[in-house]
Amino acid sequence: MDRGKGNALPDSVVHAPMVPPKEPEPALAAPGIGGPNSIEGPGVSGPRSARRSRNRSYSHVHLEVDLAPEPKDPTGVAPLERLAEWLSAKQIVEQGTLIALAAATLHALSARKFRRIDQWEVSPGGWLPPPRPGKDPDAEEPVGHLLKSLESAPESSVGSARTFSASLSDLSGGKVDVVVRRVHGGHGHALTLDLRGDWTPAAVKDLTGALSERLPVLRSTMTKFQYA
Repeated sequence: MDRGKGNALPDSVVHAPMVPPKEPEPALAAPGIGGPNSIEGPGVSGPRSARRSRNRSYSHVHLEVDLAPEPKDPTGVAPLERLAEWLSAKQIVEQGTLIALAAATLHALSARKFRRIDQWEVSPGGWLPPPRPGKDPDAEEPVGHLLKSLESAPESSVGSARTFSASLSDLSGGKVDVVVRRVHGGHGHALTLDLRGDWTPAAVKDLTGALSERLPVLRSTMTKFQYA
């Protein structure tokens, strides 16, 4: 009896190709669903996917901006010059710094086509008189509306204000909610903005650039965003 032949395996088994086990595919995580600081997981599809993510529009962006305590010199910017003259004439100088920073913020937003004021207020003090829209929305100047509202508001509410907030919109469905706060402890003022609508990364960069041109920006950070 041939023991080797008796133990031989069939040819179909001996010559079958070896197939390596399939590795599990990485799970895909939707951006913006994690914790507050977990905006987006690592890319899994290579450079093309990364380029696509960089160019995707946002439906919501939250910006936090640290400001120096003193506004930039308004010389050469007519609306800001007029506001500074009004604050000086009313002897609302130190307390008026918050309003001056708010006006510079409105001017920066106006440069990016956000000129319609939906609502605004100072706290403490309450709502400011709403602006009366003109015939040409593209010609609106929010700082001019702010000055008219301040002229109609009690001066005490302007001088004691610790927070200025406003909601603005453009003619394309975009919205910006902005808050300027007086920060205690000598650390200056803080500015937060919530951008809603259809925001490309380039549009967000243009807006932060407009803010830096008119405000004493120390640092600007996008802390939250959601893709459209």
